[in-house]
Amino acid sequence: MFFRIKLVDAILSLYFKNYSHSDLAKKSVVLGIITSLFLIILKFAAWMMTSSLSMRASMNDSILDALTSFLAYHTLVFSSTSVDKEHNYGHEKVEGIMALFQCLLVIYSGIMIFVEAYEAFLDPKPVINSEVGVAVMVISCFAVYQLIYFQKYVARRTESILVSGETLHYLSDFLMNICIIASLIISKFFAHIDVACGVIVGGYVLYGAFLTLKNAIIDLMDESLPSKTRGDILKIIKSVKGVEEVSSLKTRSAGMKKYIEARITVNPIISFGEAHDISQNVERKLSQMFEKVDAIVKTEPKI
Repeated sequence: MFFRIKLVDAILSLYFKNYSHSDLAKKSVVLGIITSLFLIILKFAAWMMTSSLSMRASMNDSILDALTSFLAYHTLVFSSTSVDKEHNYGHEKVEGIMALFQCLLVIYSGIMIFVEAYEAFLDPKPVINSEVGVAVMVISCFAVYQLIYFQKYVARRTESILVSGETLHYLSDFLMNICIIASLIISKFFAHIDVACGVIVGGYVLYGAFLTLKNAIIDLMDESLPSKTRGDILKIIKSVKGVEEVSSLKTRSAGMKKYIEARITVNPIISFGEAHDISQNVERKLSQMFEKVDAIVKTEPKI
């Protein structure tokens, strides 16, 4: 609910109505790069003024966010290129590979936050100018919120694993900002609260990384589409005139592209040409379900 407001979604849908899924995903990633660069400058200045461990951890996380968003953009450009002799099925799988690389970077970031928290625990340094840090993090929260909202909208519309992974990164950054605000306020009364918040942030960063890892593995292992989506596909196939039964259905995804292979049974007395027309009608219907889809439908006589 916090990241889904009907009126705002309606405005976004109207404005981006004629945008392809690839273009929309690229725009969300570019917005991520711009936001991250802004936050890096902001948090670096705040870290220098406050000496806060949590602020430094947040700045490091924003640096990784900017790097992964930069790589994600070029991944989306490459994945949208046409098929060639070496890649007959296209280049969409590179999105899953990139998502895997993303979570490795984030896991490294989470581990380093724990290391820094341990060092700060052994040698704690007081947080100074906490009011400046709070002001910076409030601005950061607003900047990250608008980015997350847009990326969640794009992820719902495109079902891009890369954009979903980007959203997890920035959601952890958003929660980190809230945590740091609490740290900067309470640190005056409890010296180790900055370290405690650093540990909490590191834990959530690792949690987000493993969620991204799970989605990347699902994509690379050709796991079937969700049961609801498969059910919708079956309904579409059965709604086509001439289809008697669906004897088999195989589905998978590669990035934003869906692959559907179905075997349908038809009346054995119809001609080969009529059976071919039925399969073409099914493929046409399926192509209307997704923007990027490769549907193959084979027919066989019902026994």
